[in-house]
Amino acid sequence: MDQYFLAGQLKEWLLLLGFMGLCAWAAYIVTTILRRRQQSTMQKALLEKFATAHDFAEFMQSPSGQKYVMGLTDQVASPRGAILNSVRTGFVMAFAGMGFMAGTQGAGNVSYRVGCVLLLAGTGFLVSAGVSYFLAKKLGKEQE
Repeated sequence: MDQYFLAGQLKEWLLLLGFMGLCAWAAYIVTTILRRRQQSTMQKALLEKFATAHDFAEFMQSPSGQKYVMGLTDQVASPRGAILNSVRTGFVMAFAGMGFMAGTQGAGNVSYRVGCVLLLAGTGFLVSAGVSYFLAKKLGKEQE
């Protein structure tokens, strides 16, 4: 009887962990979207501030303008951030999937199917991150 009680407790904890992981992932996605919108709005406002192309060219030649451009190119050129985001998303989805699968009674349950989809999607993100890492390494981009 104690063994069944512990198995039930483990399933409940895994389901709770999976749900919390899913909520954390959703919060991360929302904050990332809001941050990107804010950056886009700020960049648009900055570009609208310049009355002429000559003013913009002077800004680009200043140290702060060069720092601004380097910040944009680092975000675009470096594969490290994209790979780490893919790994993070993959782990969260995989653990959320395992939590959903552990909290069900059988394969016919909808929660089990959702868990399978999340687990496979998380595994796909992890495989994608691995392939991206090895391609970046092969192309010599891992130092950036």
